[in-house]
Amino acid sequence: MKLYYADTDLHTADFVVLGLPYDRTSSFIPGARFGPQFIRMCAENIEDYSPYQNRSVGDLRICDLEDVVFETRDWFIETQKTVENILNREKRFVFLGGEHTITVPVVQAFKKQYTALSVVQFDAHCDLREEYLGEKVCHATAMRRVCDTVGPDNLYQFGIRSGTQEEFSFGQHLYRFRVAEHLLSVVESIPEPIYVTIDIDVLNPCAVPAVSTPEPGGIAYNELVGALLTLKKKKIVGADIVEYNPLAASPWSSGSTAAELLRELLLVMTPATQ
Repeated sequence: MKLYYADTDLHTADFVVLGLPYDRTSSFIPGARFGPQFIRMCAENIEDYSPYQNRSVGDLRICDLEDVVFETRDWFIETQKTVENILNREKRFVFLGGEHTITVPVVQAFKKQYTALSVVQFDAHCDLREEYLGEKVCHATAMRRVCDTVGPDNLYQFGIRSGTQEEFSFGQHLYRFRVAEHLLSVVESIPEPIYVTIDIDVLNPCAVPAVSTPEPGGIAYNELVGALLTLKKKKIVGADIVEYNPLAASPWSSGSTAAELLRELLLVMTPATQ
């Protein structure tokens, strides 16, 4: 199944959407591997027009490559190679998870294309552990591995409300609880180009319960959209939406939120000339 508004071929597309259905290291509620297809299904419930941005995502040239199919044991290398093979400086990319671990090989691929790369993370969790349950590469260590790639000074974290004391000490640009005001205060200083990673559990679980590791508290959807609009002036070359888990709770309202977030993200990433 493809997004209903993504009917452009890869060669002529300005945007590429790719699903990465991986959740092997999920430590609480597995099921995020079904996220990409459920987001596409829930997109059928979402208008292509954004009242936030007064523009239709249907006006963009978008190619949906559906989901990567990989052997679980080789998923990291296969994901990285797949992304490297489709990367093009003239296109923008959005990846649908899947657990947050998928960001690691994707950012490694982007780093080869963009030697100077900043990562902006919206998340409930730091994800900065050195290892977790014996795993060096997992959902709880994802941003630590991203730091290995881009450097700790190039990771900007917003909405964080859970982690170990060591993780909170490690983060160099770690902003707790709120998102919009913190981002507004530093957005001009974030170097470009930027990769944006959105763990949907940054949102309040009362509104979006279908996530793999729900965390009390969280921001409202409108605040997250407002934060994305703050980034509109920046050059965003890639992004992902991760940790939506249709098995964790009734999938439809949370999936519709993820699908609308995808619409807003694609429009925010649109260069001013398009």
